[in-house]
Amino acid sequence: MPGFFGFISSKEQALENDIDIYDIIEKNDNLMEEKMVVNTSGLYGYFFRNTIKKFEQDKAFSETEEACFIIEGVILNKLDLIEKYESKERNISSLVQKMAHNAPETFFSEFRGHFSGVFLNKETHMFNLYTNHVGDEEIFYYLDEKEDVLYFGTDFDILIKLIHKQTGKNFKLKTNAAYSLITHSYTLCNDTLFEEVHRLTPGHYLQYSASGIEKKCYFELTNETIDITEEEAMAKIDTLFRNAVRRSFEKDMEYGYKHLVALSGGLDSRMTTWVAHDMGYTNMLNYTFSQTDYMDETIPKQIANKLKTEWIFKSLDNGLYLYKYFEEAIQMSGGRCQSCSITPTLGMANSIDFDSFGVVHTGHLGGAILGTYYEKGKKQAFHPGSGANSTRLINKVQYTEENSFHLQDKEVFKLYNRGFTGNLMGLKPFQKYTEAISPYTDVEFMSFCLTLPFEYRKGHGIYIKWINKYYPEAANFVYDKVGGKINRKLINVKGVSIPWTSIPSAFVKLVKIKMGVKLNSKKHMNPIGYWVKNNKDLSDFYQNSFYNNVDLIKNEELKNDCKDVFETGNAMEKDQIITFMEFLRSMNGYMK
Repeated sequence: MPGFFGFISSKEQALENDIDIYDIIEKNDNLMEEKMVVNTSGLYGYFFRNTIKKFEQDKAFSETEEACFIIEGVILNKLDLIEKYESKERNISSLVQKMAHNAPETFFSEFRGHFSGVFLNKETHMFNLYTNHVGDEEIFYYLDEKEDVLYFGTDFDILIKLIHKQTGKNFKLKTNAAYSLITHSYTLCNDTLFEEVHRLTPGHYLQYSASGIEKKCYFELTNETIDITEEEAMAKIDTLFRNAVRRSFEKDMEYGYKHLVALSGGLDSRMTTWVAHDMGYTNMLNYTFSQTDYMDETIPKQIANKLKTEWIFKSLDNGLYLYKYFEEAIQMSGGRCQSCSITPTLGMANSIDFDSFGVVHTGHLGGAILGTYYEKGKKQAFHPGSGANSTRLINKVQYTEENSFHLQDKEVFKLYNRGFTGNLMGLKPFQKYTEAISPYTDVEFMSFCLTLPFEYRKGHGIYIKWINKYYPEAANFVYDKVGGKINRKLINVKGVSIPWTSIPSAFVKLVKIKMGVKLNSKKHMNPIGYWVKNNKDLSDFYQNSFYNNVDLIKNEELKNDCKDVFETGNAMEKDQIITFMEFLRSMNGYMK
């Protein structure tokens, strides 16, 4: 994956073995590929970048007399910051120098968007490595304590190759992370599947110097309730959401790009599309992928027709993408997320010519931010298994603040461990070509929504009221989750607001779930169970992926657990297991 990587040390011998960027990655003419040698008094190393040739004025790979710095991604408020800091040169490098002069450790906390980076202060001999507020511009790192070298990178696969190339090190599987993957569908917030290799916590930065490393927090979510009326809350929701939309869509305008916007049968991407269109960002192409004839095809088609936007649809019929993009998806995620969460987006991304498009605008985490991650309509404390997709082996997963970050409140735990770590992984395929952002993860919008009284948020109550009050036409389309329009009388069932006209079908569905009846129909956006049952090629692929690789598991208890889940589990559980199998196969040469 595009991004940056490298290593830094307080020992000058780190520079003894010269290394070329193409020792680690293959040459790609579609990327900017560069190398920087760090040789200052007290810090030594090599920095590399292999970034996409988009939003180049938002990125940096520079060295001055005072500092070395890397910025990757897109800074949505760059022009606002240039005005604030009166940066006469009006470029990202001069802006960073001014900001770092005021706040050398945490200047990046003022950035908004999808970003990560490095700042090396030559005067203080301090190296800072940072990710953004929600951590979707991922950073991985490993400290070689014996040689005092910190290795880092935005791509897990590239980082492992760099470490192995420099040290010959092979890694040990992190068993707890494996159990997390095959229960939660992803590793916990700070984990990777290798011991000693870590993911940097969202809203944090890592500081390295001759005295060691220290992880520090610059942003942390809270859901402590504020005192506000529902009318005041809706007004501020609208103001903040429109500002979030403006930030991301203006970035397209800055570079002369057309807008590429997700559209589904749900509310989240619908409102990204609808509000952007209402604000005048009408030069957009909407895209949809799902099972043919499901509501995720029919509803977006109706909305695009109403708004008179261009619209493309990619069929996921028969689950062909599950094996066509399987290996690439797992390499992309470092095996940290089950493959079927990534492969549909990867299939879509690989089908689009991105030359004329800017940011990919989505609705990711809308329901969690403007609704809630609590369940059954009530607030809950964290408990083991919160947010897991499979509970068969949940007693094998150990949760600590070191691997999960937050263990007090269920909603905050799920935001960091499911939302930021798992759900946002669905945006990663677009990072091959461009940047992808959801306005719901805008810092100001997200922080405000989570402090609203729970009574407003439960059952998507204030979400639906906001739409009906400010964008009533957007409510006049069926909401796929409940099978009805949200401008009808709503009844709360198990924490979900359901139109009264949809109660009979919703009740039947709930009864079937309660009785353990598998919903293996194709009437879903992503009906894996149906496809595995009806597509022999897919079923055979799952079988071969498991039995050809299961003996790579050296831990007998883990091996037996994987066999039991694969042989008796449902399709989603099988997909979790074969994701793990493929990780072991692809990384076998780097493991102990």
